[in-house]
Amino acid sequence: MLERILQDIDKNREELIDGLRQLISMGSSDGKATEAQQFVQKQLRDMGFSVECFRQDERVKDLPDYVPYDIMYDPGAYNVAGVLKGTGKADSLMLFAHIDTEAEEYFGLFDNPYESYVSNGKIYGLGASDDKGGVAMMLYAVKYVKKYLPKLPYDVTVLSIMGKHGGAFGTLSALVKGYGAKNSIYLHPAETGHGFAEIKNISLGVVDFDITVTGKQGLAHDDLSTGTNASVLAGTVVMYLEEYNQKMRKQYTFDFGSFAGQPSFILNVGSIVSEGDYGEIPQKATIRVRCRFFKPMTIESVTESMTEYLRKKCDGSMVSFDDLTIQKGNFRATPAMTDTGHPFVQLIEKNITHITGITDFIHQYHGGSDIRLPILYGDSNCVGIGPACVLPPKGSNEREWISVEDYINGVKILASVLYNYSLYAQKE
Repeated sequence: MLERILQDIDKNREELIDGLRQLISMGSSDGKATEAQQFVQKQLRDMGFSVECFRQDERVKDLPDYVPYDIMYDPGAYNVAGVLKGTGKADSLMLFAHIDTEAEEYFGLFDNPYESYVSNGKIYGLGASDDKGGVAMMLYAVKYVKKYLPKLPYDVTVLSIMGKHGGAFGTLSALVKGYGAKNSIYLHPAETGHGFAEIKNISLGVVDFDITVTGKQGLAHDDLSTGTNASVLAGTVVMYLEEYNQKMRKQYTFDFGSFAGQPSFILNVGSIVSEGDYGEIPQKATIRVRCRFFKPMTIESVTESMTEYLRKKCDGSMVSFDDLTIQKGNFRATPAMTDTGHPFVQLIEKNITHITGITDFIHQYHGGSDIRLPILYGDSNCVGIGPACVLPPKGSNEREWISVEDYINGVKILASVLYNYSLYAQKE
């Protein structure tokens, strides 16, 4: 039966390509996704799913992983949840991916960023790899499995969510509303270029900081002798932060899998922004810092330890700790993991091997991946998989793309997982 499903997918590959291109053409950046989500709703309803549309649940604001963003979501920027009831003989499964894309101007200025075309074995267009390829894989895999197995032995939940900005509007809200499953798969093309060799089962914690240093402008803008340059002070604080980074990297390392012995702490200074015009002594300078970390560290413990380290370094130095203001930035995420040796991870790997022949897997860790949310808030085993793609650097004037063959294989892999999952997840 499985081979017949896979052959049917191969036979109808043009339908899969055209469907993804159609989805790309429906703009869904900057909090707008009405047309694209209507497309998803129709597909799910045509397959017999019960469908609900919803926006951010206010309860997420009380959770540690709530990420506040200023983006104005369009009234049509809702999430879509579809549930297909099975016989109940096996544990439930959830598939999820995000429908929203980077901003239209993110990769440069194009006459039509949503123009989709196929060239040299790649599907181009805004959202092709991030993450409409993942949405299309979910829809077509379920469609072709259901064609041959009208009644699955387990319940399937499919989420097409607004997830570009920390997951609070979409994934986290869905979990708070009660959507979830025993096991979950996050469908998202692998931006590292590893394709299906990459299994995302480890999510690093993330916390951003804005550290503002206050100096003294002086009696006049050009009187350097009476001022204290906040930028100079900020440079000293950056030096302290790098010392803290090295200390933490020696203290905390991964103790499992292929990452054993590697540092599980990363601090990166993104920018220093100073107030003041040419020739003026800046009175304030803000350092933007991102910390990535893994267990046993938490958002709170990293905040406390960094603050205390800076307090001690500032004691008696040219920088007074009283002149520092440390605030959490917008992004924050709690570390989470589905064990590399878990049977669900092995099931995914086995099906990838069956379709692609890949046997060497990279168990990748990502800063703040959405895989963390079902693990933390849904008591679900969750992994992320996806095809090879390219997400160009910001402002590069290049289009993002997804590999056609990997995309087709992605539908086949997921169909294979759906077919074999019933045996893996049989209830006792």
